[in-house]
Amino acid sequence: MEPFQNPDFIPLEDLMLKVKTGGIADYVPALDEKWVEERYFLHYEVPNIYSNNGCEIMGAKEHWIEIMSYMIDDLKWVLSLPFYRFWSNIVFNTSILDALVSFLQDAPPFYALESFPNDSEMRSILETLRHYVLLVFARLVTNKESPTEHMTIPFLGRLLYDNFIFTVPIIYDLCQLYGRENEKAVTRILDSLFKIQPLYNDDVERSVPYLVKALSNVETRFQDRPIYLSGEAVPLSNGQNDGVKITLFALEDMILYVLDISSTISTFLKNYPASVKKYHNENFINKIVSIYENTIPEMYKKLNELAYNEENLTKFIELRHRLDVTRIELLHLYRTIVHEPMEKIHQKLDILTVEEIKEQVDDYLNFLSNAISEKEFITDYHQFYPVGSDLEELSKICPELDTIKRNYILQAVYAAIGDSQISAVVSSSDKNEVVAGPSSVQSNQPSTSSENVIPENVIQEPVRRSSVEVASLVSEVKDILGHLGEGFIQMCLKHYNYNTAAVINSILEHTLPPNLSKLDVSLPYIPPDPEEASIAVDNDIGVERLNVFDNDEFDIMTRDVIDMSRVHKGKRKDKYKNINELLNDKSEVRKVSDIYSKYSLVMDDYDDEYDDTYDSHDVRGTAQDDVPDSRSFTTPRVLLAKEKHSTESEDEKDSDSDGENNSNELDGRDCFVQNPADLRAKAENRRQALRGNKPTNDVAGKPKGQGQDKDVTINRDKKNTHKATRANHNRRAGAQWKQRQGMIPS
Repeated sequence: MEPFQNPDFIPLEDLMLKVKTGGIADYVPALDEKWVEERYFLHYEVPNIYSNNGCEIMGAKEHWIEIMSYMIDDLKWVLSLPFYRFWSNIVFNTSILDALVSFLQDAPPFYALESFPNDSEMRSILETLRHYVLLVFARLVTNKESPTEHMTIPFLGRLLYDNFIFTVPIIYDLCQLYGRENEKAVTRILDSLFKIQPLYNDDVERSVPYLVKALSNVETRFQDRPIYLSGEAVPLSNGQNDGVKITLFALEDMILYVLDISSTISTFLKNYPASVKKYHNENFINKIVSIYENTIPEMYKKLNELAYNEENLTKFIELRHRLDVTRIELLHLYRTIVHEPMEKIHQKLDILTVEEIKEQVDDYLNFLSNAISEKEFITDYHQFYPVGSDLEELSKICPELDTIKRNYILQAVYAAIGDSQISAVVSSSDKNEVVAGPSSVQSNQPSTSSENVIPENVIQEPVRRSSVEVASLVSEVKDILGHLGEGFIQMCLKHYNYNTAAVINSILEHTLPPNLSKLDVSLPYIPPDPEEASIAVDNDIGVERLNVFDNDEFDIMTRDVIDMSRVHKGKRKDKYKNINELLNDKSEVRKVSDIYSKYSLVMDDYDDEYDDTYDSHDVRGTAQDDVPDSRSFTTPRVLLAKEKHSTESEDEKDSDSDGENNSNELDGRDCFVQNPADLRAKAENRRQALRGNKPTNDVAGKPKGQGQDKDVTINRDKKNTHKATRANHNRRAGAQWKQRQGMIPS
């Protein structure tokens, strides 16, 4: 007979139940260890039914199904217990919580469902077990099941918190496992839990620094400096050999670690939006951006290095797919945290004041300003969540938006993504949320590659590539998929805007569009014929073009891109006419001087005065130091003869006059530059000596009007008389002489 009786509707914590033992009545609390059943609950086990060579292990499947059936029966029994027995077993039988936690930790999340055995019976049992575990957690946050079976909310909050029935890791695991497919149930559980015990809000806020530390540990593994197993100081000389080498297994573990953290927090915030403000931590947001910008690309490189071969091709495709999902989850997590102020404005537009709206808008702009310096992150973020649409929406909500900061963010975003990747927003109202999922699950989830996932509200402009670039991309795809023809690869690249990762992923997952899937995969590459392009143009315009310049490099009818630097009107004018203009052009120097003048590094002041600062100092060591122990200077014997000769000539120099001394000094060898007038006079004297002092035949004389010397007049007459002896003078006289001699007919 059930001893539970509560006609007065007393709460469970105050209720006493009457129990008769051997005819003696006794009162026992309704929440007591007496009501606990001696029953052990099994833990969840990961199914391992295949051997290393892929064969199914005999009896492994049946063993796993048997254990899961026991767990299902145990959970059914727990759920069938009355209110007071249920809570007595939960509080005093810890094996129940251990079994629940084992399922939360080891059950396959959404990104690992593809690695679960593809067996219908096993999947059906897994779904049944998932259902009953969720029902147990839903009952744990229910304080009243009937008027007679209930407990007060404060007591339930203390019961859950003090006995660690719910903890932050349990909350995160519950969201990871159920938050996507059972969003309403998980949202109800979380709302009730945080309402029953507000202390969980503080625990969630305190968990954020631990998440930052966890992500930092992963980020540190991919930095240039080596990582050591112990925290002790290590000499720098050992830095090259003692670092922990990243293996393929360790790389897979870190990829799943980052994916699990990002997807868990993203799902938790989606199911319980009230806690978004707890994650408005600058370190956490910056860490998300840093992981996306620095660590994820290094993971791709390390994956290509370790698994890009025939032996590990399957593992390579699997991990690359999970890396793509990780990128999407990080972007979605960042969006959820950063976009929360805008959502709050829309919900409370009539309640918030102008100052509060402006403050929340500034928070959103500050978050974007911190992220725009990371090119990879901001490019992908803008692809999924166009920044221009957000800023335009903010301008409508807050007319006093800082236009300078807004324009700066827009310019920085478009400068980071490049002109060829600027996408036009069609409609911001019909935006579809991007949800990541495994590649084998056929649902409304998009492709796993973030580069291949394009939101429906975005139209991408076609990307142009040169022939050399196209050949390189074709070679890159052919290295992985060697059986494909170059023509087929080129058509796929053109369809996917020359994105090799998207092409490879679509071919491997058989998700090519119909126009490509119908083509022959071995289609070779056929170079385009220029004549065909010309004929196509003629057909379009209806006139046959007959010109020698058809199909040349400047034909705008058949070419979309023309090198305009080679096109000019009239004669091309060079920038410089000759080398002198090139050397005299100081425009670049002036530009540089303007830049350096701001830092006071250019000084135009030139002081040509003689610096006599150190003239009084013996900087050359010519003076004799007054040192008692120093050795006296000794003249070498080679120089004694010269010194003696100079001593003898001193008396002769003293007897000369000052003028003669000056002339001797000028004529000596020590004179650096002699007087040019003296040099010319000496040269004239040498010429006169060579001619034997003959007079010169001067015919120029003095300037006109000053009279001429007799020698000049005589020289002029001689010149006029004898001028016929040379050059072409006296030709008339020569011709007359020849005529008289009969040489020339008259």
